[in-house]
Amino acid sequence: MSSLAVMPADAATQRANQRGILLMIAAMGCFLANDTFVKLGTALMPSSEIMALRGVSASLFVFGLILANGMGRQLHRLAQGPIALRGCIEVMVALSSIVGLAHVPIGTATAVGQTAPLILLALSALVLKESVGRRRWLAVLAAFAGVVLVAHPTARGLNLFVFATLLSASLTAMRDIATHRMAAGIPTLLATLGTTIIVSLAGFAGAAVETWQPLSPAMVLVLLFGGFSLAGGHALVIAAYRGAEVSVVTPFRYSSIALSVPAGLAVFGDRPDLWAGTGMALIAATGLYTAQHEFRRRRAIEAALAEGR
Repeated sequence: MSSLAVMPADAATQRANQRGILLMIAAMGCFLANDTFVKLGTALMPSSEIMALRGVSASLFVFGLILANGMGRQLHRLAQGPIALRGCIEVMVALSSIVGLAHVPIGTATAVGQTAPLILLALSALVLKESVGRRRWLAVLAAFAGVVLVAHPTARGLNLFVFATLLSASLTAMRDIATHRMAAGIPTLLATLGTTIIVSLAGFAGAAVETWQPLSPAMVLVLLFGGFSLAGGHALVIAAYRGAEVSVVTPFRYSSIALSVPAGLAVFGDRPDLWAGTGMALIAATGLYTAQHEFRRRRAIEAALAEGR
């Protein structure tokens, strides 16, 4: 009887995992689309204008999701401190990301951005005092070696704008630490709305130091599609993890690296050279190794707990 009772649950988890994998790949496609529109936008308008107007479209999209989920009565909670802290960190994430995208190929920016989970791993040891083994520390170091390769060391030196993207990834990890410490009672969509609003307001404040450009139809489309794809990516990530095993779904975040190469070639004519290609592969490999290691570690813990019952 017990085995028969377990089978439907296992089948349900497997279906949730398959659904989560597809949604995660779709989410990475949305984030890549956002980066593509942002990179296109950097040739048309300053960073603050992108942050402000993309933030408006993203906020409207998330606001609609909140109303559709019957959460309108909780909007007063946007003023809570943890949401404000997360939003302020996201302002720095957005600014450094836009600066990096303006000066590096999109495939490079995507690959370096995927070091965020590994940086989070390091921060979890330094800030949250979690146990991180020697192998995972080596994976972090290997990822940073990949960043140096992607930065394309030549006789003229490194492409320093790659490190703006690395800063964005580091700040993303810090944002996730702040999210981890956020009260469990704060809904994800509410935190997302607070973040997009704060980023948008920071962009409007930037109009005091940057000269904004009059909006053309092309600029409006870039901002609208960028905002919608960004918000859609966040929503798909949330949906991907619902009912699924985190350790199964998370490795498919690295699908963005594979997607970014043809996207960069098709839209911008970017073709990774040997240095960049090797660095991108190294970052993806270390990320996948770390995700697999975490999967095995959790399964071992679960097996040990089951034996102790």
